[in-house]
Amino acid sequence: MAGGSASLEAAYRNAAITCGAMAASTLLYAVAVAVVSISQAPFEGFAGQTQPAGLRLALWTIAVVVAGLIGVVRKALLGHSPAGDQAAQARRLVSTSVVTAALAEVPAVLGLVLFMLSAMRADFYVLFVLSLVLQAMYFPRLEGWRQWATEPALGC
Repeated sequence: MAGGSASLEAAYRNAAITCGAMAASTLLYAVAVAVVSISQAPFEGFAGQTQPAGLRLALWTIAVVVAGLIGVVRKALLGHSPAGDQAAQARRLVSTSVVTAALAEVPAVLGLVLFMLSAMRADFYVLFVLSLVLQAMYFPRLEGWRQWATEPALGC
């Protein structure tokens, strides 16, 4: 069991480093917004005011839907209970953590798109904060991993 615990902890470290790097890269979007705002002042967006009226609504809708689906996707990827050997369980947990972190980053990316197209700073910052909150909520936690890995497998 000690070997399995060490394997789970090593996988957790890898997932935490990867997810932490993804969260840090999200912070770079705010830096990009500041640099563009300053270097292109007064910044009115690269597309100006010519964006389609429904684009803002569509991007916001996608961001909210993705944020809402993260829990569903996590449950689908993890399944109802652990299956396979400890290495397979660890791989499943790492994959789920990375996919979740990527989905949590989507709102910030869409906010950046809105900013670059039409200089919508407020939209960017709200979606940026949403991404950071999602990344914090779903950041891998070793205790949760241990609990999931020790659940009894359900027989079919």
